[in-house]
Order: sequence, then structure tokens, then C-alpha cells
Amino acid sequence: MIDKEMLNKITSLDDQTFKKLVGEIAAAAGADPMKTAMFLQDSGRIKEMLADMTPQEAQQLLNKVGQDRADSILKDIQNKI
Repeated sequence: MIDKEMLNKITSLDDQTFKKLVGEIAAAAGADPMKTAMFLQDSGRIKEMLADMTPQEAQQLLNKVGQDRADSILKDIQNKI
């Protein structure tokens, strides 16, 4: 389960690490690599969006990829932060 501490850790990552993590999450979720690259051009804005999310909102967003993928992505995040 995503909590506020996890969101804070993610948003406090340096830009290179943050982009790598978000890119890996997007790939695991099946996102288009070109769209992901464009989206990641403004990592500061993405961090702001995440910082403004509640843990419940972040979990709902993650759950949109399906429970198995969400669980796998969450484990991966926990291992990297």
C-alpha cells in the first residue's frame, strides 16, 4: 500500500533517479515509451502532482494497471527508494 512517506521519498529523489523509476513504472504498466519520454521532460511538474496526491489517490492510480501489475510495481518501488 502506498503511504505518504513513500510519496515523500519518491518526490525527493534526484531527477535522474526519479525519471528512471517513473520510466520503469510506466514500462511495467504498459505505457507507450515515446509518451513516457515526453511526459518525463517536466519531472518537476510530475513531482508536484505526486506531492499533491493523497496516498489513496496514488494507490487508485496504480491499481488501474491491474492488481498483479500494481503489486509488482509497488514491490519494485519499495526496493528502489
